[in-house]
Amino acid sequence: MGLIQLLFLTTLWLVAVKARLNSRQPSGYIPSRIVGGSDVPVGESVPYQVSMQYSTRGGYTHFCGGSIIAPDRILTAAHCCEGLNASRMSVVAGIRNLDERGGQRSQVVSYAIHPNYKELETSDIAVLTIQPPLVFNNVSVGLIAFNDKQFVGGGVPVSLTGWGLRLPVPFPFFDNVNYPNTLQRMSYHTISNDLCRASGMDSVTETEICARGPFRGACSGDSGGPLVRNDNGEIKQVGVVSYGLVVCGLFVSPDVYTRVSTFSDWLQERVDA
Repeated sequence: MGLIQLLFLTTLWLVAVKARLNSRQPSGYIPSRIVGGSDVPVGESVPYQVSMQYSTRGGYTHFCGGSIIAPDRILTAAHCCEGLNASRMSVVAGIRNLDERGGQRSQVVSYAIHPNYKELETSDIAVLTIQPPLVFNNVSVGLIAFNDKQFVGGGVPVSLTGWGLRLPVPFPFFDNVNYPNTLQRMSYHTISNDLCRASGMDSVTETEICARGPFRGACSGDSGGPLVRNDNGEIKQVGVVSYGLVVCGLFVSPDVYTRVSTFSDWLQERVDA
């Protein structure tokens, strides 16, 4: 590693001294996105992925991600919902680009936040109820498996999708690079919770799962989105994007996800309600 690169990384690390949520909240959070990802190829779909959007005077604005767990239920992060007006929230399914018109838009009727939720501590998970229900075609719109109770440890290959910043921080005058409309995908590996805590995420509990990779990771705007693994050909959701450090995508900085297996019974209750 060259001296200039080392100094740059050191500067970023010194800036990244506090945790940040990974959402682009309508109340004014700085928008940012997946670092180190690449465009989902043309003609390929991520059928369980949705964009959560907020109605403003200028139209709909993407601010979080989510995943489809039933025709009328969306899994996301609690901090993507808390304090927001459900009547101004909607989700869009079946799109690759945020400016596409061919997707399905449904209104958020209500949301349920886990009763144990504490910001940056635990249970950052929520379920949206939407209307009308989504129409599945098993190509561009479909379910993600969420009720596997297997505990995922370290060293497991996982992937993340979302509409996010490609860079660790948003650079001025480079909006076309910072904020692509195309769905991004990035792969890396989980790490053990012990290693996650030793890497600066002191408050991580067994209700969370961590992952990291060189110059890649989640960022604001990706919150609520699905972390998935391939289990013998079946795609299963293992995490929900929760939080990380201020500067995204540093190898020394793990991403923290809500561990879906911990909440599978609660999620099933919300689906059956």
